[in-house]
Amino acid sequence: MWNNIYEPDKTLIGKFSYSDDLLEVLNKFCDENNVKTGWLSIIGAVKRVKLGYYEQEKQEYISFEPVNSANGTTFEIANATGNISIKDGKPFVHLHMVVTGKNGESYGGHVMPGTLVFAGEFILQAFNGKDLIRVKDEKTGLPLWKS
Repeated sequence: MWNNIYEPDKTLIGKFSYSDDLLEVLNKFCDENNVKTGWLSIIGAVKRVKLGYYEQEKQEYISFEPVNSANGTTFEIANATGNISIKDGKPFVHLHMVVTGKNGESYGGHVMPGTLVFAGEFILQAFNGKDLIRVKDEKTGLPLWKS
């Protein structure tokens, strides 16, 4: 285990537009606002959900869409939290989300490109300190923070 100490910087609060690609707009937002390290929370709903599960033995993400997500079934965001660090020289949002359908069914995982917003708001806490850089970890195959 290792850790770094960070000081709070700016807090950014925002609202998504209808049909925004969640990851695309968040990565662009972080780049435009010079957020290199931070923490993120989202509330709202999505009109299309693409999640991922990391297959540890194969060292790859398996992408999935909850039933009928591609056909217009919307989902509430029960929880969405993530962090911001640097990957390949750019801000990188790493986000996990749990969504619920109208019958209470829940799905969760790593948010993948193609997750589209119905309505949503976010709060992002940026931090000052040493940049967190993601590099491929040989044991897991994941882009993890470099110690």
